[in-house]
Amino acid sequence: MRKQSFCVLVVQSTLLSLLSSQTLSAYQLPDSGNHKQLDTKNHIQLVNRNYTPAQINYFFEIALGSEFGSSNPTIKKWDRDIKIKVNGSPTAEDLKTLQTVLDEINTLTNSIKLQIDAKNPNLEIYFVPESQFAQYEPNYSPVNYGFFWTDWDNDAIYNSRILISTIGLTQKERSHLIREELTQSLGLMKDSYIYQESIFYQGWTDVTDYSDLDKAVIQMLTLPEIRPGMTKSQVLEVLQKLEAKKEPISNCGTSDADPALDFSVDPFCSIRFQ
Repeated sequence: MRKQSFCVLVVQSTLLSLLSSQTLSAYQLPDSGNHKQLDTKNHIQLVNRNYTPAQINYFFEIALGSEFGSSNPTIKKWDRDIKIKVNGSPTAEDLKTLQTVLDEINTLTNSIKLQIDAKNPNLEIYFVPESQFAQYEPNYSPVNYGFFWTDWDNDAIYNSRILISTIGLTQKERSHLIREELTQSLGLMKDSYIYQESIFYQGWTDVTDYSDLDKAVIQMLTLPEIRPGMTKSQVLEVLQKLEAKKEPISNCGTSDADPALDFSVDPFCSIRFQ
């Protein structure tokens, strides 16, 4: 059954609603020849990551369900490459930030690739005034400076729209929203008040880099073994199988419980896959 969900960063606004008949332009990012390519070595290392209990707990808080709308607490993720079209009036810095985020996500995932493709997009980004958001996304819920909406079928995301306001924000705040909304549209739809340095922090922030915890969460979501529709218990089962397959070495001390999956263990312990 087809379902939809959206997630937004809520910001109170005193902006007046402005009517406009602006025609959007589509943008193709320039190829400077210096963009990062998919890092194959980094992909191989993904299965060797140390996923700590804190990282696993944060993944479940961010990845299961959505902050708004109706959504079951299951994994939502893309099962295909993401092809992006840019519309509206982005600044040069907006486009630079977008390419940086694409490059970083591509080095963190080994199951999908994100790229600019204005001819065949399944994700569109609109850089327009907030007052025009509803013109491009009927499901928009005011008032927000950044907003995304995803479509999925059997929990596999196949389409998304992102809205970034071109007014009422500093460039740093816009850069933050580009990173946050694009990252959350991967399927990491919820926010949290736990880690202020995280891109998923619930409060207003202008963080413009991924924390190490953010990187771990993105990596976990894009593991091929973690599939759309999985529940928390099924994800834990996958992690357990990966652990057994990779013969982990634990620094958690002696315990009858599986340290990687037992959230009562010392928070400083970790599982290292060989």
